[in-house]
Amino acid sequence: MAGTFHNVNALLRTVVLLGVVLLGGWWTMLLRGKLLERERELETRTAELSKAQDGLEERDQRIGELGNMLEKRAAEVHQLEVTVAEKERAIQALEVAKRLLRVDRRVARLEVLAQGATADAPDRVRTTVRFTELDADGQALGEPRELTVEGKMVYVEALVIRFEDTYVEQGDPLRGTSLCLFQRLFGEYQTPRDGPALDAAGEQPAVYGGDETPAALHRDLWHRFWDYANDPELARTLGVRALQGEAPFVEARLGKTYRVELRASGGLTIVAE
Repeated sequence: MAGTFHNVNALLRTVVLLGVVLLGGWWTMLLRGKLLERERELETRTAELSKAQDGLEERDQRIGELGNMLEKRAAEVHQLEVTVAEKERAIQALEVAKRLLRVDRRVARLEVLAQGATADAPDRVRTTVRFTELDADGQALGEPRELTVEGKMVYVEALVIRFEDTYVEQGDPLRGTSLCLFQRLFGEYQTPRDGPALDAAGEQPAVYGGDETPAALHRDLWHRFWDYANDPELARTLGVRALQGEAPFVEARLGKTYRVELRASGGLTIVAE
């Protein structure tokens, strides 16, 4: 009996130990499986992380390239803006220069007061006008003069100084516009020398300050007008393009008023009002 109990007890211990061994083996296999699974998951996560890191590096590189490209484009846009602004300023300057070249200044007014034949010359027309020289503001300069010419074609003779266009375009204070000195009026039935005189030849015109003007350049040009007119090279040293006499004329009609204009870059014109 005692031997049987001993054998059963040994068998139980053997079974228990076998169960413990089997359980330990199963648990070991389970842990190893879990460990392998975690390792594979870790490897997968590591690969994904490495791939993501590579993607981030590539994205950062691309962002850097785009940033450099944007900086380059911004510099190009800025340069274009500067160029456009310079072009606009140049265009505006050209427009101003063109306007200055085309400026017409009213320098005198002609009013036809009387016109008709006379008893001593019934076949010839005689015209009486009121001539008023005007200042830079269009106001009368001195007293108007009533003058009579032989004919209905009224010629306005003047000496004209034209300056180089560059001075006109820049609005130069002394050479920014042509200058004129009225000399006489005359009609088609008389010689110019027989027409009534206006300003005295060689004198500084009153509209430019007369002999009181501080502009030595103007005084010298008027006093030596024909010397400069016959020496173009000398005239050019003073910025003068031309010095010449002009005598535009109009068929005067009774009751009409005409304005005499001087273009900044040109000469005299007569326009009916």
